[in-house]
Amino acid sequence: MRIRVTAVAAAVFGCLALTGCLGGSGTAERDSTDNTESAAILGDPDSTGYITERTTTPWPFTVASGNLACAGQAVTFITAEGTYGLNSRARQKHPGPDPIWAGDPNNPGKNISLEAVIDRGLELCK
Repeated sequence: MRIRVTAVAAAVFGCLALTGCLGGSGTAERDSTDNTESAAILGDPDSTGYITERTTTPWPFTVASGNLACAGQAVTFITAEGTYGLNSRARQKHPGPDPIWAGDPNNPGKNISLEAVIDRGLELCK
């Protein structure tokens, strides 16, 4: 049930982002205004799995936000671009996050750790 709700929220967010209803262009670039409208639409970030570059540090993605989901300890990140498997269990069914995985500016050639995001996703399984 939780995955269905998260997937619906991701679809709604993606649709709204693409049509410009959220006050943005639907791209990873965002202005400095508070995006409370999208948070209100999707609910409390902690209960729905909705995360943003403002709520999660370090932010390991090149997109500004998305939804975490967890089923059977498989953590996925859902964006308008697609669904990505974040841990090995999720990558059995979904592609890895490579297309949206941000490089680590402090470690050239490496990506920012997904550990914090995966841990947060696993909390949704509890």
